[in-house]
Amino acid sequence: METIFGTTTATGKYAKSGNDPLSIDVEDESEMQTSPNVGESSSKAPPKKKAKIVHIEDDPLVSTLKDGYKMMADALAKSGGDDDVAPDDLWDALVAIQGFDEAYISHYYAYLIDNPKTAKAFMKLKFDNKLVSVSRYVEKNFGVLYNLK
Repeated sequence: METIFGTTTATGKYAKSGNDPLSIDVEDESEMQTSPNVGESSSKAPPKKKAKIVHIEDDPLVSTLKDGYKMMADALAKSGGDDDVAPDDLWDALVAIQGFDEAYISHYYAYLIDNPKTAKAFMKLKFDNKLVSVSRYVEKNFGVLYNLK
């Protein structure tokens, strides 16, 4: 480089040293920097990134316990209702329906115990409709048709 340029170097507004990037976008002239010394870079190093500090307000154990107690309270609130309990006289109501094998009645009883809302709806039906309900269940699950009359 000394042979080509000798001791003359570029100075002024568009002067660059060997360490400067070839193209930079300059928004305004106040950002333009000149390189007073050819061997030094005029670009500044990017600022170092600081680690983000997370402020923990509660102890992790306390947070875990709070979440656990909240989940337990929600579960107790859901289980507190009568929706999960089948009517007490359900078996008696099913046995009163004549014309079905006891195995079918037992199977339907187990189904109603697993579905307490359906069991409560069943108990509100009139006798003829209870008969229809049992026969539909038996036909659907066992393929056996009963004559209801």
